[in-house]
Amino acid sequence: MKAEPTGIVFNIQHYSIHDGPGIRTVVFLKGCPLACRWCCNPESMGHNPELGFRQTLCNGCGECLPVCPRQALTLKEETTTLTIDRQLCTNCGTCVRACVRGALTIYGKRMTVAEVVDDVVKDAPFYRRSGGGVTVSGGEPCAHPAFLLGILRGCREAGIHTAIETSGYVNDRLFGRLLEGVDLVLFDLKLMDPVEHYAATGKRNNRILSNAQSLAASGKAVRFRMPLIPGVNDSADNLKKLADFLTSVDHPSIELMPYHQFGRGKYVATGRTYTMGDAPAATPDDVEGACRILSDEGIECVVSL
Repeated sequence: MKAEPTGIVFNIQHYSIHDGPGIRTVVFLKGCPLACRWCCNPESMGHNPELGFRQTLCNGCGECLPVCPRQALTLKEETTTLTIDRQLCTNCGTCVRACVRGALTIYGKRMTVAEVVDDVVKDAPFYRRSGGGVTVSGGEPCAHPAFLLGILRGCREAGIHTAIETSGYVNDRLFGRLLEGVDLVLFDLKLMDPVEHYAATGKRNNRILSNAQSLAASGKAVRFRMPLIPGVNDSADNLKKLADFLTSVDHPSIELMPYHQFGRGKYVATGRTYTMGDAPAATPDDVEGACRILSDEGIECVVSL
């Protein structure tokens, strides 16, 4: 008997209103092939569970130190600052169970398709009243095809509207298969120039744009979206190229998602460097300016706050 697909889920967010129509449950899968400098969910980047630490919740009790099997934790008593040796840490979670204040946590839990679907189905009354459903996000959900297909199939069998949020960086044939089980695709476009895209995300965008073209031609419901990052992709040149692309696929609208710094603390929590540094969040003027350029090119703008 074939084993049921499993995957690493780092969050299930209930009652969301920003990731598709109506009230939705958003299932966040861990792991992404891109490394976007502005990512607000750094805990989604790696494919495996990982230890997170929030200094503001730590009182320096030291209960976590003796239980660590790799001795990866040290505590500076004078400052009650806990340090994690990420080279030694195996993310086993033993220290998490010893931390009564919740300063230590594991980002990511292996779940079966049935476990995810059972959680999603609990919110079915809200979907029916609001026209909502489930959205599978990440990370990159398409990086886990068997798990993703299982979730989509289970939700559709339960009569639940399905959506995925994707970067589009996936094999084209696999992408076509995944589309068969989804009602709506939220498709992120970031930078139109392949060299600039590579510099900002670690990948070129040829595959992404090809999948976007195929998606637009498929008749599947799609909402193209773009994170708006000042100094990165808000130039008139990039926005006009975006407008040209959207016009070419007969989809003259875009949802803009203004860049913010809300995820900064999670970089510290997971031992990562915040690659955006002191780059400012997108201001209302930044958003208005981008919308004006796109509107002049015949593109309708919707701003997601």
